[in-house]
Amino acid sequence: MNVIDDPCLIKVTVTLYPPLRENRFSKAAVDIVAPATIGSLLQHLDIKKTDVESVYIDGREGTFNQVLKGGERVVFLPLIGGG
Repeated sequence: MNVIDDPCLIKVTVTLYPPLRENRFSKAAVDIVAPATIGSLLQHLDIKKTDVESVYIDGREGTFNQVLKGGERVVFLPLIGGG
């Protein structure tokens, strides 16, 4: 069976902003095993929750516990320091 046909995988489109995209990608379609949450997606991408300031799912602010169904557009914004 082809991985794409596996019913246990869902696909989401992920956009990362610098510096989260360092050694990764800026935008990509990502397959993840269901059930999945934003937190498990971050783990899959090897991104620490503490490095993320906010997450947007289909243009709306989301949470790390939010469940993904597949087909969502997920944007991760980094924690920005300054002063």
